[in-house]
Amino acid sequence: MKRLLSWLVTVVGLSSNACVDPIAIQTGKTEPQLVVSGLITDRPDESLNKVSLSWSEPFDGESKVVFNRPVLGAYVKILDNRGTGFQLIEGERGVYFLPQYLAGEAGQHYRLYIRLPDGREYESVPELLQPSPQMEHVTYTFKEFTEVVRNGSGELVEQTSEGFEVYATLADPAGTANYYRWDATGVFEYFSRAPDALPIPATQCWSFAGRVTGRAVTAGDRLFNGNMHKQTVVVLPADMPTKYLVRVRQYALTAQAYEFWRLFEQQQSSVGSIFDPPPAKIRGNLYSLSNPAEEVIGYFGASGVSEKGVLIDRAVHAPFRSGPYEPPFVVPPQDCRILFPNSTAMKPAGF
Repeated sequence: MKRLLSWLVTVVGLSSNACVDPIAIQTGKTEPQLVVSGLITDRPDESLNKVSLSWSEPFDGESKVVFNRPVLGAYVKILDNRGTGFQLIEGERGVYFLPQYLAGEAGQHYRLYIRLPDGREYESVPELLQPSPQMEHVTYTFKEFTEVVRNGSGELVEQTSEGFEVYATLADPAGTANYYRWDATGVFEYFSRAPDALPIPATQCWSFAGRVTGRAVTAGDRLFNGNMHKQTVVVLPADMPTKYLVRVRQYALTAQAYEFWRLFEQQQSSVGSIFDPPPAKIRGNLYSLSNPAEEVIGYFGASGVSEKGVLIDRAVHAPFRSGPYEPPFVVPPQDCRILFPNSTAMKPAGF
């Protein structure tokens, strides 16, 4: 049986931080291909309105070594159906973003134009930016999860864990086909211990976890058109009895964008057994103007966005199965900020 090659595809994390998340997609190709992941929304937010450019590189599944080669020095522009163009500003690691004061407009079509430093040109099929219905609310349930895993001896055993399952609820507009994607970002509170000394170091901190959804979460309204829909978005860990602020974003998709993300989600969810169907070919909406035979990976989308959050007091459900939580000891002059990345001792909004 011929082994499929895995490639690293760099997809922009649609989150509050401008990170770039490596995700493996099976292409079966041996030569590098241009990978594009981009979005324009109806919000003036450069963390959302951005484009990532990179070259696909082999992913070594055995050594878990990932190489990413960003595309630098490209000319990137977003154009609408009225002929207006917005040139993107180059940031770090092949990420290009709209200035903070610019945003898309519902009802307009947008397309992406790219010119590489060597002169090759690429474009996307126009995408309609549709408004996103407001979410009714974001809620959660504390629950146990049981999954089958392999133990150290290679035997299949049941493993039980706990977590906070977070849901988004919306009232779907009736009469038209609607498609959605969700993601979530998180900020969690944590503590440390310190000796009795002056000055007293900070022992209460908050860490900005960035995007906490590990998979693409999508839905079409074929089964709930015109009705309320409750969608599971993410499961948060039950590890510390502290507060956790999660913010859920909902994106309105076109039918073509939904199909792309649906197949992407399907490939992410594959367990890789011999009984799985072969990975579906994920077709994006980008093409080469310079060489029609060249294949481009990825998608440039346009989405209306709505957002809501919920503050979870995890202490209400403690103690957890993982055992009692004991804040770690931190020796001055350090404080609790050294324990987790992207941390602050200033209480963030929402807590």
